[in-house]
Amino acid sequence: MTWLEAIPVALLALLIIFVPGGLIAAAAGARRLLLAIAAPAVTVAVLAVTAIVFGLVGVPWRIPFVASVFLGLTLVMWLARRLLTRTWVPRSATRLAGFSPAFVTGLVIAVVIITVQIGFAIGEPGNVSQTYDAPFHLNGVRFIIDTANGSSLNLTGLILPPSRSTFYPAAWHDLVSIVAMAAPWAGLISVANVTNLVIAAVVWPLGALSLVRLLAPTRPSALVIAGVAAAAFPAFPLGMLDYGVLFSYFLSLAFLPAGLALGVSFFRLVDGRRLGPATLQILSLACVVVAMGLSQPSVVFGLGLFGVIALIPLCVRAVGATSRTWIRVSLIVGMVVVGVGFALVWRRIGSFGYTAPWNRYGSVPEVLLDTFALSRGDRPLAVVIAVLILVGIVVAIRTKRWWFVLMWAAAAGLFVLGGALPSGDLRNIALGMFYKDVPRLEAFLVLPAFVLAVWGADAVWRVVARRIKPVSRVAVAVAASGIVIMIASTQLTAMTYAVAHAANAYRLDDRSRILDDNEYALIERLRDEVGDEAVIVGNPWTGTSWAMALADREVLNPHFNTSHAPAHELVNAELNDAVSDPSVCAAIRETGARYVLDFGADRFAGSRLDVKTWIGFEGLLDLAESDAVEEVDREGDKVLYRIVACGL
Repeated sequence: MTWLEAIPVALLALLIIFVPGGLIAAAAGARRLLLAIAAPAVTVAVLAVTAIVFGLVGVPWRIPFVASVFLGLTLVMWLARRLLTRTWVPRSATRLAGFSPAFVTGLVIAVVIITVQIGFAIGEPGNVSQTYDAPFHLNGVRFIIDTANGSSLNLTGLILPPSRSTFYPAAWHDLVSIVAMAAPWAGLISVANVTNLVIAAVVWPLGALSLVRLLAPTRPSALVIAGVAAAAFPAFPLGMLDYGVLFSYFLSLAFLPAGLALGVSFFRLVDGRRLGPATLQILSLACVVVAMGLSQPSVVFGLGLFGVIALIPLCVRAVGATSRTWIRVSLIVGMVVVGVGFALVWRRIGSFGYTAPWNRYGSVPEVLLDTFALSRGDRPLAVVIAVLILVGIVVAIRTKRWWFVLMWAAAAGLFVLGGALPSGDLRNIALGMFYKDVPRLEAFLVLPAFVLAVWGADAVWRVVARRIKPVSRVAVAVAASGIVIMIASTQLTAMTYAVAHAANAYRLDDRSRILDDNEYALIERLRDEVGDEAVIVGNPWTGTSWAMALADREVLNPHFNTSHAPAHELVNAELNDAVSDPSVCAAIRETGARYVLDFGADRFAGSRLDVKTWIGFEGLLDLAESDAVEEVDREGDKVLYRIVACGL
């Protein structure tokens, strides 16, 4: 599939993300900007919760049943609003924050730039992300479709023995599975990549520009600048489609701007128009939290951290508004209690990440520089962004928006701790919520850094604008030139490197990280060579696990973290001895294994990933010399075998 052929899939993904949730939000009375940012969050939240409920009561995860839930909720919200407001139509929305030509211009700029970035990074829609977590996520979508169960309580059944499945947030997988079922002509990999593109190029900048619309209500130029800035950070959205790969975290972070926008609007931390009535803002924020929580819960606590900081200016304002000492003391004590309580919850919930292996990567000065230049490790410095962030900090303090600088400082502090703090209890307590993983923390830092950079760039533009005549050809030319200069200066070096780095993770040729072009070609023929009920054995470290997502054939080892069921382990370790070992035959029959993909071994030999990839898969070595199998097909030195031992 080419990108041109992927346009219908993209439009379908766009409709699925925005329309179902938009109907519910509109029925509840949401309008204008609130409707736009609430719609995708409502869609994902309802999908993820419905999947859990369906899994518990035994309703199949199929489009007609899911659609009936959205239609039912739309009717319920419409009737509830009618009963509560005694009107069939919402009140006038002209006093609410909405769109403007500058907003649309900024959004179009962001959509175009991010689409181009991701298009070049992925290469072709059908290219797989050749990263550690990609097989789990992509095969997880196939698992949901095959089992008709999208519950977050069922997804780990992909790799765990029956009845041993644990909770794993499946919102991303549920969304992609619905798009995949709605577009059966498109391959699952293409659907996943195109859906991610829509999330990155539409959902993320829409929320980001909405936040800027609230924080800079009188500055149309800030919205246009925000469109450029939304595509100027290597760490997000592109970085989360490269590293990991962290599809679930990526989706959760895409909702963070909407969550923060709803928060600052509800708490009246902004001047000008708000997003909507308080009740609708609360309901929308609840949907954002659910969508994030059932995508990747750590981002919910990141939003909570921003929320606690947002209470500080409210407390300061309330303390200054009263002359009674006991009220002031009560407010301050209450603020301290909230902060301490949140810290305790952060520590308790974050304990799930204590065992994560990720460590620091540099010295304190090096990491501090990266905090502004977002150039972790040996990546090029984003110099322009760093300068704009510094200017933005000054602007925020001078305009009494110091509380937002505190939000940035909190996210930056987590990143500095992640990059420079050695292993130990403090690292666990502070960073366990984010698995102590520096790329995740860097991506979390992007949103507050983005806002500061927009403020900084807008301040520079104001200085320039004072020297030219407004509403003139010169002003238009200077403004257009300024946008071009900003696009060029932010897309060169750091972003160019980020796109090239991501492209290396998606490349498909004889030098691919895991799955090369010969292996891909052989997998594509499996639909014609392997029956629907047969199970394929293969060493997942060599790319065989992608047979499930690419060819819709069940594999014994769908992820690098394979099942520890005894029969699985025995087949992996001793398949080549099946002719002489009856216990292996019993395991083969129990697992349903009938074919083997042999893509070689030691794919990571000599790389930074020090893994002996054949350990645990010794039974899949030297199959050409084993009487347990016979060759069915090959592409170069990559071979598909049929198991012929054990009377099969």
